[in-house]
Amino acid sequence: MQMHKAQRTKALYAGSFDPVTRGHLDIIRKALTTFDAVHVAVGTNVRKQRAFSVEQSTDLIRSSVLDLWPDATAILDQSLEVGEYARQSLVRYARAIGATHIVRGLREATNFHEEFNLHGLAERLDPTIPMVHFICDAQFLHISSSTAKELESVGEDISWLVMPSVEAAFKARRAGQDSGG
Repeated sequence: MQMHKAQRTKALYAGSFDPVTRGHLDIIRKALTTFDAVHVAVGTNVRKQRAFSVEQSTDLIRSSVLDLWPDATAILDQSLEVGEYARQSLVRYARAIGATHIVRGLREATNFHEEFNLHGLAERLDPTIPMVHFICDAQFLHISSSTAKELESVGEDISWLVMPSVEAAFKARRAGQDSGG
């Protein structure tokens, strides 16, 4: 068992990010202040209908980071990678990108049970890539992508849930649906 810090750390933070929320950005911020590099990977959850394509979601992550931290261009170039993973386990993807850690976010007690199971599974598949959990700041504990999609679909203000670029993407999506395209 390794008892010292890896020379250069790289965390994998994976999810559907459909859309990326202020809560996700809080976890990204915490990961960036903890690890040398962070790779945010957009995956597809077969149990969920996507509002945005994986490509749109990766673009929205980048634009949301810049919405929140306008001077973050250097971070995007040096410390933050955004990619996608499909048809492979989280652990296999972590190995493929050279991740030293897997980051997960916790919001509520029901998350804990699911994350506890995932933690045990990941540790069994590859104990050399530890899983690290960050708890969202209190203001983000009730934020989820599903909530953003639901509230947006009934015309509610979602600016407290997502960044302006995500709001604009929802508006563009709605305009495309209204025009029949």
